[in-house]
Amino acid sequence: MPSLASEITQGVRGARLRASAPRYLAVALVALLLILGIRSIVSPPQPASAPLSVTADAPSRNFALQFARAYLTYDARRPAERNRALAALLPTSIAQGAGVFPESGRQQVLWADIASDQPALVGGRVITVAAGVSTQPDPVYLAIPVQHPPEGSVSLAGYPSFVGAPSVDTSASGASYDEVSDPAVEEVVARVLRNYLAGSAQNLKADLSDEAHIALPTVDLHLEAIEQLVWLGGAGSSAVLATLLASDAHKVTYTLTYEVGLAYWERPYVTFISVIPTGS
Repeated sequence: MPSLASEITQGVRGARLRASAPRYLAVALVALLLILGIRSIVSPPQPASAPLSVTADAPSRNFALQFARAYLTYDARRPAERNRALAALLPTSIAQGAGVFPESGRQQVLWADIASDQPALVGGRVITVAAGVSTQPDPVYLAIPVQHPPEGSVSLAGYPSFVGAPSVDTSASGASYDEVSDPAVEEVVARVLRNYLAGSAQNLKADLSDEAHIALPTVDLHLEAIEQLVWLGGAGSSAVLATLLASDAHKVTYTLTYEVGLAYWERPYVTFISVIPTGS
């Protein structure tokens, strides 16, 4: 039979354990959270699937152009020629000639280019081709559903559609920049652009940094005036935007804009010349 002293000791130990339980539970919870956190850093969860491409790949775009040219070309007297041109591009689910039956006349494609490219709701891409045709003065716009699965072949995903031209916002205004007021920058930019437009590689070299690699334009132009010179990124930054007037040998005057990179040593030097990306 346990003594009274033993019962008292066991009662005290039980009370201590019960009092310590919440603290032990909290410590265990913190340890578990630390383990899970370290695991997520060492081995982060992988995304369920790769993000969708924002543009079609080159084979898809090339396929759309080929299809548009063959689809929009016809001669009612020689329907077999059109059918042969389309045969290599059509899946078995699409009717011969892509469902087009010209009864009279003929039409030729004068030019064709990609007008828009967007993901299709059912998968793949819808690539809209703008084309000039011999039967009307305005371009036609043909929306072509294209599929190109990974490690698969390009295919037509359905019949095409005639659609309207992509919308153009004529009210958009350009970004606001600070005017360049540094005479040294103004001088070197004007000299560089004059030599660049004229195709004078030897004279251009004197104002370029050692790392600069600039391809000269294939049209010889004469710099008439720099209309605007502004900083990209604030005064003293590493690039300026120059809008200028230039003329060619036929006295045609162009308004052009170039982004000019700068580096500074004893004076400014040019690191690159390029067009400014749309919307930047």
